Amino acid sequence: MCDRNGGRRLRQWLIEQIDSNMYPGLIWENDEKSMFRIPWKHAGKQDYNQEVDASIFKAWAVFKGKFKEGDKAEPATWKTRLRCALNKSPDFEEVTDRSQLDISEPYKVYRIVPEEEQKCKLGMATPGCVNEVTDMECGRSEIDELIKEPSVDDYMGMVKRSPSPPEACRSQLLPDWWMQQPSAAGLPLVTGYTAYDTHHSAFSQMVISFYYGGKLVGQTTTTCPEGCRLSLSQPGLPSAKMYGPEGLELVRFPPADTIPSERQRQVTRKLFGHLERGVLLHSSRQGVLVKRLCQGRVFCSGNAVLCKDRPNKLERDEVVKVFDTSHFLRELQQFYGNQSRLPDSRVMLCFGEEFPDMTPLRSKLILVQIEQLYVRQLVEEAGKNCGAGTMMQAPEEPQPDQVFRMFPDICASHQRSFFRENQQITV
Repeated sequence: MCDRNGGRRLRQWLIEQIDSNMYPGLIWENDEKSMFRIPWKHAGKQDYNQEVDASIFKAWAVFKGKFKEGDKAEPATWKTRLRCALNKSPDFEEVTDRSQLDISEPYKVYRIVPEEEQKCKLGMATPGCVNEVTDMECGRSEIDELIKEPSVDDYMGMVKRSPSPPEACRSQLLPDWWMQQPSAAGLPLVTGYTAYDTHHSAFSQMVISFYYGGKLVGQTTTTCPEGCRLSLSQPGLPSAKMYGPEGLELVRFPPADTIPSERQRQVTRKLFGHLERGVLLHSSRQGVLVKRLCQGRVFCSGNAVLCKDRPNKLERDEVVKVFDTSHFLRELQQFYGNQSRLPDSRVMLCFGEEFPDMTPLRSKLILVQIEQLYVRQLVEEAGKNCGAGTMMQAPEEPQPDQVFRMFPDICASHQRSFFRENQQITV
């Protein structure tokens, strides 16, 4: 989804609220404005005043689009949301020895963490920077909300899921590769393009890595040129409309048994219950396509995704191009010409939680990383002689020329279209 507030960070928003002096008890703790107090009165107290004691929590719910006037008031849920956001954000740390929770007007104290301290905690950190989460910081009510795509009735009160992104942020819809003109074997035929040429197999293979709570729990390389289905198990009654063509390779989510935290393990298994139909993936020299079938929400990142600084929700039953191989190769040329950094070859799928956002990757329940095998090999080769964050010196024989010679039609500025023009998806 594309945040209507333009992806403004919690840090900026909260500083503005403190400086506004509009919320009783929300004040700076020190003159340096590096710590602040936030009121923390329990809703069950006799002197609890929702208009006063829950005002900052309500403001956060309004800002995030989780509450509007006329909805049922849920002060406990509002508080849980902001607490969860504070605990998960790398911008804040609770200062427990300054917090006062056993007085008549209780409050917590948080420190604003300088950005230089955060290192690889934010954004799309490399897999090596992802640490294992030891416990889930969100309340159970918020976890429940994140997991499941809503029915119409669920939109009342606090239960509000991500809306469809505005048109400016939506990827172009593509014809449904998996449903086009099925062959005798039940697999699609793509017309107007020679999909299975000399280099097709190199680009059709994908390296798929599974992360639970930021920890790598499984990795596999696909071999089926038609694509694969990420799911928990083989469907009992094959149905192309429900699960995709029968011939697709099945890639199973690893079991949650290895997750050390009991609570995280329990919530992950609950999320599994909404992933039955799974997600379809197809890789070719044009790029990577994804189609979400499952009930649970799925968010993504990749070089073909339009909104790179805010959550990108995959709409159910829509085919979206999340990685553009031609774009990657052009960026790789620029890298070899010392004009840019090494391009990112990864597609990330996040199940049940908004992504990308400011939450550390180690806090995400299920992340799946997808790379085209051949593109991954190009990245590894390019990185052999270059240190992190530095430019590689151009080799004696310029590598961009090698890329052009190998894939001239891919690197051309106007390559042939893999799909027919803008036809609607049929499912």
